[in-house]
Amino acid sequence: MNQKYQLSPDVLSQEVHGETVLLDLAGETYFGLNEVGTRIWQLLKQDHGFEDMLEVLEQEFDVSHERLQADVAQLMEDLIAAGVVKPHAPDPSP
Repeated sequence: MNQKYQLSPDVLSQEVHGETVLLDLAGETYFGLNEVGTRIWQLLKQDHGFEDMLEVLEQEFDVSHERLQADVAQLMEDLIAAGVVKPHAPDPSP
């Protein structure tokens, strides 16, 4: 399934030298994302789903599908746990 995500409106992001800093205004915490994490954040902002992100990242980075899938899944779990993103509920209409 191509899970989509919703970014928290309480998070500000700033890219600095290829990395991104996220500031959660609600929780008063910040997060640093490396180059790959930054690219994932960019794709999330463009409303890419999980499978879409994997497809783009496989073309841009030299990494196995299994490793990429595990790493992206872990980052998404971390971002969800921190309240920075949440899974987008599927559209209930048929």
